[in-house]
Amino acid sequence: MPNPKSRTLIHYRHTRSVVRTVIGLWSVVCLLCVVPARAQISDLNIFSPYTMYGIGDLAVGGNAFNRPMGGVGIAIRDPYTFNYRNPASMSVIPRQSAIFNFSGEGKNIYAKNDYTSTTYNTFNIHDLGLAVPLGRGIGLGFSLTPVSSVGYTSRLVYNNPSIDENIGSTIYNYAGDGGISQVAMHFGINVTPQLSLGASMNYWFGNIERQYNSMVTSYLDATVYRSVVSSENQNLSKILFTFGAQYAFKVGQGNALILGVTYQPKTTASIKQTRLTLSYNTTVSDTVYSGSSRWDMDIPAKLAAGVSFQTNKLTVAFDYSRQNWKGAFEIPKDQDITLGLQQDFRLGASYTPNRYDIRNALNRWTYKAGVRYSTSYLSKAGHQLSDAAVSIGVDFGLKKGTFSKVGIGVEYGERGSRAAGQVRERYFNIVAALSLFGKDYWFVRPKYN
Repeated sequence: MPNPKSRTLIHYRHTRSVVRTVIGLWSVVCLLCVVPARAQISDLNIFSPYTMYGIGDLAVGGNAFNRPMGGVGIAIRDPYTFNYRNPASMSVIPRQSAIFNFSGEGKNIYAKNDYTSTTYNTFNIHDLGLAVPLGRGIGLGFSLTPVSSVGYTSRLVYNNPSIDENIGSTIYNYAGDGGISQVAMHFGINVTPQLSLGASMNYWFGNIERQYNSMVTSYLDATVYRSVVSSENQNLSKILFTFGAQYAFKVGQGNALILGVTYQPKTTASIKQTRLTLSYNTTVSDTVYSGSSRWDMDIPAKLAAGVSFQTNKLTVAFDYSRQNWKGAFEIPKDQDITLGLQQDFRLGASYTPNRYDIRNALNRWTYKAGVRYSTSYLSKAGHQLSDAAVSIGVDFGLKKGTFSKVGIGVEYGERGSRAAGQVRERYFNIVAALSLFGKDYWFVRPKYN
């Protein structure tokens, strides 16, 4: 029988091995993050005129497996799915296991106003995550997810009779590209068998590029009499924190009613802005302005709460969140745009007939459906922008008897309206996700005679 010193030495070596493994896995995630993060800010990852302001269109959030359920997750505890929405859920990850998530999202957007219409297709990385247990009831995870997206092009031809009859028309071109991404570290722990607490450290980073061009053209030929070109680059880098809690009530045999809450405190981010403005005509060009500056943008506090009822077959969940962007940043007065309270309502359900059925694979599949509705932080001419969507999806295992799985979901939604000069957007999204569940070979039990 080993003596106490041998036990202590073996325990120390095992703990050190676990720490090295976690650090190594995190390094791999960091390397993997570089490519998708750059992809999110190099090409148009969205196409919407509503991204012309601030940091653009805020992401739905969460992982792709919960997207067909309306994006719920504040009160969900699933030991086989990495849930980014509440760090307290990290405590449910099984020992001697690991979860790796990867997913992509394709979007088809059809936009229309009183004058024109357009369609646009995009494909982007949806999320990337890795979660590992640190002990019984303790979990650690890392994720890369989008925070916001900017992508738009607009062309306006202004006709003024006093100018047209002598010269021609004035053309205004607007374009924007970029977005904000988030690398996060999540930690969760069981304080009691019913109560779990968690915290996330979130690093926001990204660039947003905006371009403006005005041209006075001849109505006789393609001559440009005078043009003004302005290019603006905004860079954001900020660390934020999110705190979460979940409490599970046992309801009958194997059922649970779970309450969840998350809170992100208010903070201020310093935006580095570089601007270049040129003015030129057919023969001469001139630099009107070239320089950089910094300005502060408030990232308002965000409060989210949720409730779920979970059985061995059925999960039903509801989430609500609010974030008041009023006064967060300045918008030119001539834009007729105001900032306000953004609210999100989400309802989703999933059903698995029999996850242990060895004969019928369809009984092992998980079928999902959800709805979501939100009021945006943007209002146009006093009309607040709204967004509503419905979604369905299915998860199926990669191999019988394992928890590794593939998820596919589709979502149809509508944002805005054609009233008050708004643009109505109808979109169709497809998400595809892969989750690899490793067991017994991530952390090896120490053995001795």
